[in-house]
Amino acid sequence: MTPDRLPDNIPEFVRKEFLKNAAGKKFVAMKNALHPRFDKNGEQFDLQPLEFAQESEGTKKFFFLSGPILDTISNGDILLVDEMDARLHPLLTRELVRIFNSKKTNLKNAQLIFVTHDTNLLSAKIFRRDQIWFTERNRIGATDLYSLIEYKVRNDASFEADYIKGRYGAIPYLGNFSQLLGED
Repeated sequence: MTPDRLPDNIPEFVRKEFLKNAAGKKFVAMKNALHPRFDKNGEQFDLQPLEFAQESEGTKKFFFLSGPILDTISNGDILLVDEMDARLHPLLTRELVRIFNSKKTNLKNAQLIFVTHDTNLLSAKIFRRDQIWFTERNRIGATDLYSLIEYKVRNDASFEADYIKGRYGAIPYLGNFSQLLGED
């Protein structure tokens, strides 16, 4: 990514660090993260290096996803992510989906295909019915793949509530946990 392709809303200290480390490199290894320091009046006065290894798992995952996401959006490619929601805050996952669904940020029609267990994303405000696919193991252990478009769904239906109720299948068979734990 070149300086002219960095988004305008990136904080200046991040932009400078990126450009310093990225000169002539395709990928950048992050050793330290920079965290702003504030005085008693809430004014930023410094940047404090923090070992990247000390960052949360969610921050690390977001950092490592950010390169492929920017590259995919820039080139109009397809990005496949398994368990995208793992370790990410649900609002961050939702924002990543919004970026791919937006005509303003996704000018080259890049596609994001991901696996998730985050039922909060099952919403007509986030996805069209043809964008939601389910997987379910059949009786012989093979996985069936099918779209929400195959179901008659009212326009005001809650995809999430209907999914949790089992209307679309693709929910795990839990069995009887009480029996498993030796309870009557």
